[in-house]
Amino acid sequence: MFSPRSRILAPVAALAAGAALGSLTRLLEANTSSAGRGVYLVLNEAWPWSALAFCVGLACASRVTSTVLAGVSLAAAVTAYYAVDAHTTWGGVLSASLAWGVVALVVGPIGGLAGNLARMRGLRGLPFRLVIPLLAVVETSGRLQAEVADQGPVGETAWTITRLAAVAACLALAAHAVLINRRHRGER
Repeated sequence: MFSPRSRILAPVAALAAGAALGSLTRLLEANTSSAGRGVYLVLNEAWPWSALAFCVGLACASRVTSTVLAGVSLAAAVTAYYAVDAHTTWGGVLSASLAWGVVALVVGPIGGLAGNLARMRGLRGLPFRLVIPLLAVVETSGRLQAEVADQGPVGETAWTITRLAAVAACLALAAHAVLINRRHRGER
């Protein structure tokens, strides 16, 4: 059951996290240092934005709350992303924010529900816990094949490190689920 305090804090935290991701991503776009450029290339992918929705869902006990707050969080991220650089042509900003806002309101609830279902213990929740690292593996692999010529060594390094970390996360999550499942069977 939600307390009155958590009914206020959860949406505020979801909005703040979304605004932080959107703002940071947009601000790093203009960064010319190798590290800043690498972080931008990673944050400007689908998987970190999906991870935001997933984490919001993971933090919520209710599936309904998970889906609603995850969508709101991603919509806040999109709004912040375009608001940071609103001095560009308003027509382009409005159409892009509207298009990506619709995507956020569709994808966010799905990610939030996956995050909520990832709370299930053991092997039952494993497929949901693997969603974000697998998305990162697929996306970074695609970018390494298609975009590395445009982004050069900074992109190659950022995406390779991200892919390796995502593979390691998949292996760790699977091993943990198997160990928990064995432990539960041993307790019976």
